[in-house]
This record gives sequence, C-alpha cells and structure tokens, in this order.
Amino acid sequence: MLQKIYNLSPIFFQNIMVSVKGVQIFKQRYNKHYKKELKELSDSKDKFKLQEKRLEEFYNYITEHSNYFSKYKRIVTKDLTLDEIELLPFMDKEIIRNNLEEIVTREKNIIRSGTGGSTGKSMKYYTHPYDISRKIAYLDYFKAKHGVYFGMRRVSVGGRPIVPAKQKRKIFWRYNFILNQLYISAYHADGDNLKYYINKLNEFKPQTLDGYTTVIHRLAKYIINHNIELSFTPIAIFPTAEALTSEMKKDIEEAFGCPVRNQYASSEGAPFITENRNGELEINPETGVFELKHIEKNIYELIVTGFYTTTTPLLRYKIGDSVELFNQLPKNYSQKDIRIKRIIGRNNDFLQSNERGIVTNVNLSTALKVGERSIVSAQFIQNSLDEINIYLVLKSGTNREILEKELTKELNLRFGNSTRYIFKYVDEIEKTSGGKTRFTINNLKDW
Repeated sequence: MLQKIYNLSPIFFQNIMVSVKGVQIFKQRYNKHYKKELKELSDSKDKFKLQEKRLEEFYNYITEHSNYFSKYKRIVTKDLTLDEIELLPFMDKEIIRNNLEEIVTREKNIIRSGTGGSTGKSMKYYTHPYDISRKIAYLDYFKAKHGVYFGMRRVSVGGRPIVPAKQKRKIFWRYNFILNQLYISAYHADGDNLKYYINKLNEFKPQTLDGYTTVIHRLAKYIINHNIELSFTPIAIFPTAEALTSEMKKDIEEAFGCPVRNQYASSEGAPFITENRNGELEINPETGVFELKHIEKNIYELIVTGFYTTTTPLLRYKIGDSVELFNQLPKNYSQKDIRIKRIIGRNNDFLQSNERGIVTNVNLSTALKVGERSIVSAQFIQNSLDEINIYLVLKSGTNREILEKELTKELNLRFGNSTRYIFKYVDEIEKTSGGKTRFTINNLKDW
C-alpha cells in the first residue's frame, strides 16, 4: 500500500517519504549500541586480542540462545578459541535456508532481510538493531580513517526501486534529509541518462559517494569520455556490493580526483576487509574470524565467522567468496599472516580455463583494453569449460571483425587456444533484480 502511494505521489512528496524512512533507519542504526561499538573500536589497542575476546562472547551467546548451535556445546563447552574453531562444522546457505528458525537467537524486534540471489537462489535471514547498529558503527569507523564522517553530503547508489516505472521526468534520485543523502537509482544509470546524473552531482556537490561499483564506474567513464569538469571534489569514494578491479579504481579516481577505498563485507554479515590510507587491503579481526581454504596458486576461498551476526549467526560460514593473497599461507597460519592482494568476490565471479585454471576479473578487464575506445560495457558468461559467451555494448561505427580478432588474441593468452568465444552484441547488459551488472558469470555445475 505504501509503495502504491509512493508511486502515485509527486517527487517532492516522495522525498518526504524517503526522509521519513530515514528517521526509522536513523533510530535503528544510531543508538546506544552504535555509540558503544564506536568507542570500543576507537579505544582498542590490539585488534587481535579484541578478536579473541569477541569470539568467546559470540560463541557463548549463540550456543546459549540458538537451538541449532546449542548442540555445539558437546564439541566446545564454552569460551571458543581460534585454535579450537576448526573442530566445529561448516555452514553454508543451504544450512541457513533449511534451519533458519532453529538457528535464530532472538524472537523480539527481529528484522527479516535477505540476499539478492544474483548467484542463484536468494537467502532469507533475520537481523536486529543490535547487529545493524554495530555493523554501521564499524563502517563509519572505517570511513572516518579516510576523513569521511557521518552527516557529510553523501551520494549512495543501490538497488532500491526509488523511481516509479511510469515516471517520465529525468529525475533518477531522491533525497533523504535526515541522513543528508542523495540516493540515486542503479536501474537508470546508463546511456543518455548519465548526463542527468552528472548534472545532479555537480549541483549536489557530494563529499563522498558509495554503493554499486559498476554504476560508479559507469559515471566515471562518462565523465572521462566527455571531458566533463566537475564542480566538486569528494574526500573519498567507497564502492560496495561488487568486485572492484584495478582498472575500475583507476578510472574512478581519475574522474573524481579523489581516493577510492575498497571494502568487503556482505549483506548477511561477513566480517570486514578494508583498504587503508596506503592502498593496502587489511582484514579487520575486530569484526570476525577469517579462515582460508586453498583453491590454486595464491587464491583462497573465504570461510567467515561474523561478530555482527548474533541474530542469524554465521559461524564458519562458506560464503562463496574468494581472495588473492600476496603469498601462500603456511599450514598453521595465524590471522596476522593473512595479507590480501585482491578481493575477487564470488566464486562464480571468475572463469575457468581447461588449460590454465582460474581466469579472474582482472585478467578479463585487462584483455578488454585492446577495445577500450570501442567497448562501452561487456559481460562474460561461461556455461561450459571450453566456451565463453561475450556480450558487448559497442560505440557506433566499431569494426566488429577487427575487434573480435584482437579480443580473441588477448583472451587466448589467458585461456589458451582450445577455448571458443561466442561474441554477442547487445544494446545493454542485463541487470540483476537488485540493479547490479555482473561482469562475469560462471555457470559451471562442478565449480
């Protein structure tokens, strides 16, 4: 009913409705738990000792309040340590789907949420203002290290459908007065619409931007390609929800003239990996435990325990994401040994060669450089080991035959000569239900 009222209302009233929702979000997030978490993070002198303390507290709480986790007491009685965590079984999305009501630790004031399901089936889970506020506190703690503080003019891009389908006016954003936040639509940010976004950015003059990586990158490419001079310079930009390649980061920093700081977490509550002021990725042990399972070379699958998931606990959770490390880990590695070179993302966000193993997003994005003057956007989909479907949006006048020849040469360097490439030309890359644009999709069943 509220959505129907929203869709039929004039835009100025939609802004009011968004701001009313902002009041609800403010109360939910910026409470006593937020303040306590921010203080504890700021006061901590040893983040690894804080990790050990929080692991004990997390384990004791969930085994006491969850029917599902109460059985773990037979394995580790209480005060779980990092050395003992391997004694416990793994979790995955199917376990949560099939046992959610047994897993949940709370009954009152819980909030039903879920993942978008861009890798397959969606997953529902429960959270609570306690978990949300502490997670937001850490996010604000991270941003403050880069000079961005709560209340600054902020542009955010995400998957909420803020623009009614029947709207004719080229106004693809709504303003949240409470959070001083301009929320821009991910669903309309392409083609000729981008000039309206840029005009609005110049008018609003944000001090920071955050949200979907591909949309922010699309705006950056438009700025660069059209030699647009912005009337503002953000303090920092924080892409989220999608993998950030080095090429994307370079483009965004060039367009906006400010640092881009990468971060990794997840909607369901994975612990944070963030970029420091030196451009180095670091695990944040205050937010959880990171276990790494070797895939190949320096690439590892992430298994996480998230301290901000006390309502639907994630304990040794196989989240389906991977990272590349600078060096292979020793057999009995510690949390301090984990030095991350790159966040790869979902395990189906990179492809596989039958000759050369894993081919990452970075490998693919560098291959596209041969056609950077012609290619507007691209997507790689793998349904079989020996064949890749390549969807391309091209600028008018592009010689497709020459482009395919050059791309094939580059891709053969990465996949070998036994892989076939099927080129498909489209007007637009299809978006997920959440408004994201996937760069790579791996549909191999035995992956």
